[in-house]
Amino acid sequence: MSLDAVLDRILLDLLSDRIIARMGGRVQAKARSALVLFAETDFGLEATLDQLQQLRDAGWVFETIVAPEARPFLKDRFAGLGIAEVEGAVGDLLVRHTTILVPALSVSLAAKVALGIADDPLSKILQGGLERGARIIAARDGVCPNGRDRRARGLLPANSAYQAMMSDHLRKLMDYGIELSWAARLAVAVEGVTPVSPVPIAAQRLVAARTEGVFGLREARGLDATELHLGHAVIVTPAAAEELRARDITLVRE
Repeated sequence: MSLDAVLDRILLDLLSDRIIARMGGRVQAKARSALVLFAETDFGLEATLDQLQQLRDAGWVFETIVAPEARPFLKDRFAGLGIAEVEGAVGDLLVRHTTILVPALSVSLAAKVALGIADDPLSKILQGGLERGARIIAARDGVCPNGRDRRARGLLPANSAYQAMMSDHLRKLMDYGIELSWAARLAVAVEGVTPVSPVPIAAQRLVAARTEGVFGLREARGLDATELHLGHAVIVTPAAAEELRARDITLVRE
C-alpha cells in the first residue's frame, strides 16, 4: 500500500471517529431532554419543583406545557427556575422528546388518560406518548387518595367510593406502563438510581392473628411495620391498600 493510501486511510478513520462521537453526543443530549406537563393541581408542587431543579443541574433540558388554570400559581415559581412554556403540534413535541414528565398530575387528567379521553393539550400529549411508546413518569401526589400532602392539608376524600375511583385511575395508568412516583422522589425515578440509606432503619414485622374481617384505612395508618400478614379471607379496603402502597408496606397473604 502506498504512503498516500495509508494517509487517506488514517484521515478517513479520524473523520469517522469524529462523526461517531458527534452523533453519540447528540443522542445523549436527546435522551436527557423531557417534555414536562403541569396539570391543575398544586399537591406536591414545592417538592416536585425542587426535583426538577436537581434534574436541570444534572444536565436535563425541559420543554414545558402548562394547563391554563395552573398558570397563575406557577408563573412566579417558573421565573425562579428559568422554566419557559413552549407551543407546538402534539406530533412535533413527541418527535423531539421520548420522555414525558408529569410532576403535577390532577385527578381529572388521570381520569382522562385512564379512560382514553384526549380533549385538551395535556391529555392529547399523554395519549400520543402512550401510542408511541414514550417513557412517561408522573407524580401521584395529586391523585393518591391518602397522599401525605393531602393528609397534611386535611383534604383526604371522605367518600370511600371516590377514594376507590382515584386508586383505580392510578392502577390503570400503571397498567398502561406509566411510571408513578412521589413528587419528592421524581428525580430518582427519572434517573433510575435508588439512593442507599447509610443507616438502615429496622421496623417491626407485624403478623396479623385474625383470618377474617376487614382491614381498613384507620388500621393501615396506624401500622408500624414493613410487612403486613393477613389471612386470605380478610378484606382489605381500597383506601387501606392505597395507604399500604404509599408507605411501602408489603402485604402478604397467608
